[in-house]
Parts: sequence; structure tokens; C-alpha cells
Amino acid sequence: MRLVDTTKLLELQNKPSNVRNICIVAHVDHGKTTLADSLISSNGIISQRMSGKLRYMDSRPDEQERGITMKSSSISLYHVSEKEEYLVNLIDSPGHIDFSSEVSTAVRLCDGAIVVVSCNIGHYNPFMIKQ
Repeated sequence: MRLVDTTKLLELQNKPSNVRNICIVAHVDHGKTTLADSLISSNGIISQRMSGKLRYMDSRPDEQERGITMKSSSISLYHVSEKEEYLVNLIDSPGHIDFSSEVSTAVRLCDGAIVVVSCNIGHYNPFMIKQ
């Protein structure tokens, strides 16, 4: 998908019925930021080749260095479903229990959540799901 014009995003901000606030939650290292990268690449913000490697939402130097999300980050994405246009405000939240206050805040702001469970690792943090 090509890069969406910012005027289109501004138009959608004025249509609350077409705005969705979605949070990605999971245990640490289950792929939240990789999933966020893939969704961001679908809007043409980053290349598909860099998706999963760039860690676009981890903008702090300490997050990049340690390879984990420590602060929730958000981005607005354009999505079309059944010819209806939506503005999706996506929040990538931390997975480590030390940053659970970040997750709690993100979840309270959202209409829904994408829960990622690694089939390879096979467990999740029930505290995050309770939020």
C-alpha cells in the first residue's frame, strides 16, 4: 500500500464513528513490535523489507539498545474495510511486568486489543489480559 495523504487522516479524525483505538498486548518477546511494524508497513510508512527489523515504535535509544518496549507508543493508520474508511490509532505497549502501568494506561484508552500469544513460547501474562 502506498503512503496515505495526511489530509485523509485529518478528515477521518473528524468522524468519531470511524476512529478505532487499538492496543497490542502480549508478554515480552512475543512479537508486539514486529506486528506493529507490519501494520505500519501496510500504510507505506516503512518498507515491508524493514518490517520487524526496524522496531519503528521503539523510538527511545534505550529501547533500541535493549530490544524491548518500555514506553507505550502510538501511531495513526489508515484502514479500509468493506468500502468504509477508518482511522486506527494503534498503541504498542510494553510486555514486561516492570512496565505494567504503561500497559494499564494504554488499555484504558482503547476500544479493543490485539492479544498476541507466541505459539513457540506458549505462555502469556494473565495480568495483562485482566486489564
